[in-house]
Amino acid sequence: MPAEIAVSPTDTSSLLVIKFDTKSVYYENYKKLLLDLKCEKTFVGVLTEEEADTSLTDLTRTDTELFDKAKNVVSRTKEVAHAFSDPVLSSQLHAPPPHPTSIRNVYFGNYRVKPWYTSPYPEEYSCSRNLYLCESCLKYMNSDYVLQRHRMKCAWRHPPGDEIYRDQSISVFEVDGQRQPIYCQNLCLLAKMFLQSKILCYDVEPFLFYIMTEYDGTCCKILGYFSKEKRSASNYNVSCILTLPIYQRRGYGAFLIEFSYLLSKAEGKYGSPEKPLSDLGLLSYRSYWKKRVAETLLGMSSTMSIENIAQATSMVCDDVISALESLSVLKYDMKKKIYVLHVDKMKLYNVCKKWDEKHPQRVNPTCLRWTPYIGEAKISDLLLQENLLLPLSNLKHINEGLCSNY
Repeated sequence: MPAEIAVSPTDTSSLLVIKFDTKSVYYENYKKLLLDLKCEKTFVGVLTEEEADTSLTDLTRTDTELFDKAKNVVSRTKEVAHAFSDPVLSSQLHAPPPHPTSIRNVYFGNYRVKPWYTSPYPEEYSCSRNLYLCESCLKYMNSDYVLQRHRMKCAWRHPPGDEIYRDQSISVFEVDGQRQPIYCQNLCLLAKMFLQSKILCYDVEPFLFYIMTEYDGTCCKILGYFSKEKRSASNYNVSCILTLPIYQRRGYGAFLIEFSYLLSKAEGKYGSPEKPLSDLGLLSYRSYWKKRVAETLLGMSSTMSIENIAQATSMVCDDVISALESLSVLKYDMKKKIYVLHVDKMKLYNVCKKWDEKHPQRVNPTCLRWTPYIGEAKISDLLLQENLLLPLSNLKHINEGLCSNY
């Protein structure tokens, strides 16, 4: 027998069991016949024929065309986003760049900002059209409802670091990337949307972040920041600097630049920003260098030299020379075959006056409460500075323990 019909022992009224002899030569004919008669259905004997009908879930030609169309759109969007996020590919394209990511709007406090560049937020957030940020802790969300719920629980009223400067409502906080990695990563992700040259967003442990804030009566809102390496081989005093677009053209960028050189002066070092600078950053730095060198030249009464100017401004000699050339002060004496400084005090005075009018927010050095980052300094050196005497064996044990932590 190629097939045998048996009654189900559990339910004789609804279920039949058809046993096929798969070795029979008629097996394939029976199988084809059953398929043609549509007798092979899901849950035979358990569901009715109408309930077991799965034809409504079959893919139609329209469904396939819609899927292919959506697939092509997504593929093209990724290619364009990659092209315009790459400076080499972007320079080769002639059409104006479309929006680099799916994020069209960033809601920060009471402001809505359009991002300029791509930022590597997690995929579930970068695919959203709107991104919502808490202006206190910088946590990012993709829903306004989630942001409102977060604000009810967020207890942060200032950046999670040490307040090293306060002048009326303006404060600067120093945040260690190793101690507050999540906050610093969120800050870098925010900055990446407005800085094309910024690369690192998650590797924040080697950096210190100096965040400029303004107290509005309830919390310290972020205006801008700059970061610097804890141990820079090239003595860079700035790795990345940004004033948020909603607070630009108010002199805050010049404040951050001046503050970075104030820290370099406190460290007793010559400072310079890490290259390359963004277009806006380069303009800001050149303007500050001209003003700072002009101010120094006006205040010098003794013999002037590039080394003296660098020592007075905490700027490296290359930046000093660049500023002198911009001010048309550095001249070449054809007779003596040397470079000399020709100072026009009225011209320098006008440069300083114009700069002060555009940048009313100045750094007050007396408001700084800060000590340089000691890093791997030995405890024994600190103890000797404080005139504390310990047995040499104890000092050696302390130093060895400190070095083992690094």
